[in-house]
This record gives sequence, C-alpha cells and structure tokens, in this order.
Amino acid sequence: MVLKVRRRSWRILIVTLSLMTMGFLCILNLLAHELNFSEKTAKKQNENRFVLQDPELYIAQGIRKPQAAVDKSDHDNVNLEYGSHRKFVFTSHNNIPENEDLNIGADDSDEEYSNGGVKGEEEGDDGDDDDIDDTADEWKGDNLDIHSQSKVQKVFEPYDFQNMSKLIFAKPPLRFQEVPNGKQMAEEKVMAQAGVREFSPKLAVSEGIFWSPYVEKMVPKGFSDEEVFNYTASIQSLEVHSVEPASWNKCGRPKNAYIVLRDKRVVCARYRDSDVRFILGEALSFYLSRLLGLDNVPAVVLSTTSAGQWSAQNLKTLDWSKDKLVALIQWIPNMDSFSSYVKIPERILKAYESGKPILGVHLKNATLQEITELQQWGTLFLFDYLTGNYDRVASMQDAAYEEKKPSIITEKIRNLFKSTKTNKLWLIDNESGLLDAYDLIYNEESGGARFLTFHKQMLQTMCVFQKSTVTAIQRLLQEENPHVSLFNYGMAHDPVLKKVLPNYNVKLIRRWFHQRLAEVYKWINQCAS
Repeated sequence: MVLKVRRRSWRILIVTLSLMTMGFLCILNLLAHELNFSEKTAKKQNENRFVLQDPELYIAQGIRKPQAAVDKSDHDNVNLEYGSHRKFVFTSHNNIPENEDLNIGADDSDEEYSNGGVKGEEEGDDGDDDDIDDTADEWKGDNLDIHSQSKVQKVFEPYDFQNMSKLIFAKPPLRFQEVPNGKQMAEEKVMAQAGVREFSPKLAVSEGIFWSPYVEKMVPKGFSDEEVFNYTASIQSLEVHSVEPASWNKCGRPKNAYIVLRDKRVVCARYRDSDVRFILGEALSFYLSRLLGLDNVPAVVLSTTSAGQWSAQNLKTLDWSKDKLVALIQWIPNMDSFSSYVKIPERILKAYESGKPILGVHLKNATLQEITELQQWGTLFLFDYLTGNYDRVASMQDAAYEEKKPSIITEKIRNLFKSTKTNKLWLIDNESGLLDAYDLIYNEESGGARFLTFHKQMLQTMCVFQKSTVTAIQRLLQEENPHVSLFNYGMAHDPVLKKVLPNYNVKLIRRWFHQRLAEVYKWINQCAS
C-alpha cells in the first residue's frame, strides 16, 4: 500500500513538472515573438519615416533661380534625433527660391504692387466694378491655360502632388452617381468606435510633431473629395426652387439668401454685388482646403444671377442685380444653436499668452476630447495663415488690441461653429481669404499690417500638426508657381470660376501665396528642432 502511494506521488510530481516546463517554454516563445515583432516594427518605422525638407530652401521673396537646383554638397543632410528613435531628415530638392531669409513682417517694396489688387473699400462701396481689367496677360506668363498644355496628358488627382507643375488639372470622372433628388448631402460622419483601443496620451503624437494615426481616426470626419465634387457637380445648374432673405442663423449678412433647390437641398447664396473679390475668395479658400486635405470647409459653387437656374425667381425681392457673381455655399446642419458656439481651448490660450507653443510632451494629461479639439484648432491656424483670413480668430485679436481688452480673445470665435451632432469644427464664411485679406495685409494703404502679427501669434501656439497637411504644404512648395496649381485645380471643377478668374487681378496672390506657404513650413521645421 505504501509503495502504491509513493508511485502515485511521483507520477503527480512528474506531471506537474512537465506542465510547468511547457508553460515556461510557451512564455519564452511569446517573448521571442514579441521581441521579433518590435524589431520589425522599428525597422519599418525607420524605413517609412517622414522626411522634412530644409525650410531655408523654401523661403520665397519673389526671386527665383532660372533653373533652380541645389547641389547636395551645399546643403548636407542633417539628422535630428528625438528621444531614442525619432528622426527627421532635412534634404534639398529642386524648384527652390533664392533668398533664404524669413521676414514675416516684410513690406512689399516692388512698385508693381502699389496699385495691384483691390483697394480696401468700405462695405457697400461698389469699388471699381469687379476689378476685371486687362490683367489677362499676366496669366499667360503663369501658364494657366489648361488646354494649351497638350504635351502632358496626366490628370491631377487630390493629394497627387508629384511633378505638379507639368500636370493638366482636369475634373476627374465621377465614380459615383450624383446626389439623388430630394436628399441633402449627409452631414459629416461620426468616427467609428470599432477596433479603437482605450485612449492613452502616449498614443497622441508620433514622430515628435505629428498627430498619430490613432488621433486622426478619432477626429470627426467631414466629406471626402468624392462626395464633395459629386455634390458640387450636381448643383452647378440645378434650378432654384425658392429664395429667402438671410437671417442671423440662416446665411448671415443682408443680401445673402437662403436657397432651396429643385431637389429640396439647401444652400446659402453669397451676394456681394460688384465686390467680386469676396466671392472668389470664398471659392479659392474652399479649393485650397481640399488641396490641403481639410474636410471642414463648406463646398462652394459659383453661379451668376443671369444663369438659367434663377429664371423662375424674382431676384428683385433680394435687391440683386443682373449679371452678378454669386457663391452657392453648402449648408451644414446642426450648427444653428448656442451650443454650436466655439471658444479657444484653454491650452491654446495659455500658449498664446505665454508665447510658448504646445508640444507633444505637454499632452501627458490631456483627455481624448482635448486632443481631438487641439488637432482641429491647429489645422485651422495653418489654413487661416495661408489664406490670411482676418474675419475669424484674427478679428478677435484685432478687437482685443483696439479696445485694449485682452479678454475678448476668450469669447465666442467668429465664423467658427461646432456641429452639435459630432463636435466637428466647421470653418464658415471664408470670403476674406486670399484676395481681400492679402490686399489688407500687404497693401500699405489698407493699414492691415498688424494682421501679420496676429496670424503669426496663433500659428505659433501649436507644435503638433496633421501629417497629411504638412505633406501637402511641402509638395506645394516644390512647385514653381503654387498659386497656379490652386487656380487650375479650382477652374477644373467650376466652369464659372474658369470664366471669371483669368480676367481678375491676382498680383498679390502671385506675390505672397508662396511666401506664406514657406513661413508656415519654416515654423513646422522649428518645431521639429
């Protein structure tokens, strides 16, 4: 009996040791697999690391080398390490400007622009009848005739910036049916929660200065290029069913209108009589947003009051004149209540007041909601800097300066609303962008040079960026004439813009758009260092 008990004990001991050995081997195998996976991931990240070009190569002063080329021996690659494995490589490339100094407050001393663009006029002043003059010859030098470039047959697609200066910008074929009659284009999508890990601030930033793919996934989504351009194509000639004067919560200022189209979709109509620069500014700002990958600027379609789509309406009830340019602007729902009002986040206000930008390391205690808000605000600052928009955050800064009341900047921001459904920020009323804004900022007679400082202050509150937007800016800067790429892109999608824009004075955009791209890009590189 004793012998049987001893044999049974030995068997139990042997089985136990065997199981422990198997478990130990399994643990070792898992550790080895995890180590191998980490090494492969690190190797892949190193191979796919983001390359930032040398910002000094981008600074534009309007003078370019006839055949821009830089020997790599003149600009050796510089590697900057971040932490244990974050690296950026600054490299040189072609199509660079000659002057490498950045002076954001530089005045335009070229007499060519002393009378260029549109003089700053009071609202209601008719100006000089559209500023449509004999400037068409300037466009010939900018190669804006998209039909004359017959040697090249490649068609531009959004985000395809390779060799952009030699592309034909043409409207891509529709791959989906147009929006069905009677249906408004759906509002922005709420991001999918499926497969999303529990948030940790460590997941917020990648490569030191970029919002991580995790954060990008969590930001509420707007409309894709497919959806937007199907939408704009479907309403370009659609008959207007009814018109209604604008109000504070429906399309804004007097002489604008709340429009219901034949298929019951709704748009806002922006009417500015002879102040064409505001209508074109709205349209060009929209197309720039698409080139930069932004999905929170309402779509814009140009029309004229003499077009057939208005034939059933008595436009005299709106006090509109014939043969005037009108911008039809996409209606964004769920933004007509006080809960849609937006104020600058506390973290950005602190950065603004202290002059010290928000870095990735400052976000250790940030919530997911804070992170997604900061991502949207940072992209807003980049966009408004490029367009020079003075009627959003900059107008609040100006009011605080003029009234000597800093607290104004903490109030509701103009022309910025939040969807009550998704919390997505929408940048509305972009009419001042690019044309009137550049005239205000760079025309000495307009007295708007202080807005250079306002834009710079807000740009430099953030040192974390949307990677796709930085890539778009980088590639636009490689263009000989980035403003031409913008114009051609817009004209390829809007037949009315194609007729009007080539006859409009664009000297200030031609002079300063590349400069402002370069200034934004230099700030990004300063953040990287």
